[in-house]
Amino acid sequence: MERQLAVALPYGPYAPHIARHIAAQWLADEADVPSRRRDAVLIVSELVTNAVRHTRQPCTLILTLRGNELDIAVADHSEMLPDTPTTRGEHGGYGIALIQGLGGRIKVVPELGGKTVHAALDVTSLNQPAAHASRACLNPGTFPRDYGKAAPPG
Repeated sequence: MERQLAVALPYGPYAPHIARHIAAQWLADEADVPSRRRDAVLIVSELVTNAVRHTRQPCTLILTLRGNELDIAVADHSEMLPDTPTTRGEHGGYGIALIQGLGGRIKVVPELGGKTVHAALDVTSLNQPAAHASRACLNPGTFPRDYGKAAPPG
């Protein structure tokens, strides 16, 4: 069974806050998504913040719960693809690594006039916080590069 929520968010500095609130409320009503709700809301915040930061237009938040997977997607009006962990620097690029550290699998779907960034979480593991998230934040070099290819050792 699939359950979905799609919300158009206004452009502006409050969009991430609005998205976090909406996601937290929707996920609170989903019995399949208990204690890792905070991880999912953090991913929502990262994706919406990126959309606000890199566009000057509204974006759309789409939450889809399909069986054992929660798909968190944000569609925006920028054709610029997100920075990878290998291109992070003073202007950002840490969001993908953070999402991967929380167990999210990233997929970017380019479209004419924009893109949709998806982060998929396995809901069978949503009952427990991501054990590797805090370790990953301490050692960002351990994150996969280029959206899933393993990083070479050291």
